Amino acid sequence: MGRLQDKACVITGAGSGIGRASALAFAREGGRVLVTDLRLEAAENVAREITAAGGVAKALAVDVGDEDRLKAMIDTTVAEFGRIDVLYNNALMAKADVIARDNDLLAYDRDVFSAIMNVNVLGGVMACKYALPHMLEQGSGSIIFTSSGSSLGGDVAAYTYGASKAALNWYVKAIAASYGKKGVRSNAILPGPVQTPSKIAYSTPEIDADFLDILNVPALGEPEDIAAMAVFLASDESRYVNGALYSVDGGQSCTVPFVNVTRKMLHGG
Repeated sequence: MGRLQDKACVITGAGSGIGRASALAFAREGGRVLVTDLRLEAAENVAREITAAGGVAKALAVDVGDEDRLKAMIDTTVAEFGRIDVLYNNALMAKADVIARDNDLLAYDRDVFSAIMNVNVLGGVMACKYALPHMLEQGSGSIIFTSSGSSLGGDVAAYTYGASKAALNWYVKAIAASYGKKGVRSNAILPGPVQTPSKIAYSTPEIDADFLDILNVPALGEPEDIAAMAVFLASDESRYVNGALYSVDGGQSCTVPFVNVTRKMLHGG
């Protein structure tokens, strides 16, 4: 028996990166997975991987910025699997033209703010709106969000991205407080640097070296590292975990900001 045996799971942004790794991991643990992505082909590719390995999966194109598509996503999950046990809100705004306009506070654009918040925050919250009645009726459910270490402090770029993840953290806790006593849990994963396709696309060896400098592990994270935490939060092993923000960041957040200065003072590098 797998850790998610027969659980009905839906994952957004599951066509690549963390979402894909999580979909494959959920299926290996016996979960029945609705693989959703903005790009239908990407979702279908992951669903085929799952079924080829003997798992159960269905693909669906979902724009999480579209409320009607979110409702259809939950309706499809229930229609296909008879229930919904796990909702993993993983999708985020990835349009390059929008992201590029989020790095200059003096040129702050309210349209960029609206576009990012609509996907990064409302996408998950509205999915919960439609999933929660089913979970409450059955008296159980696990809701997971992909947040970010960026939500925990200020930065010199990605102003709305960081703010959106901070807002998401509030909803994680609010949902946990509102429905935990009725059997529905809500938790978030805050990844550090992870070798997703989007990260690899902008990164360089120099950037990776800088990332490694602030981590307290010997290697950058992989999508499977985040998927492992998602499996735990989706499973009954985490039944006593609710409203938690899990930093899965290679120890990035465990030190004081000046730790590298201290290291150089003590060890010369």
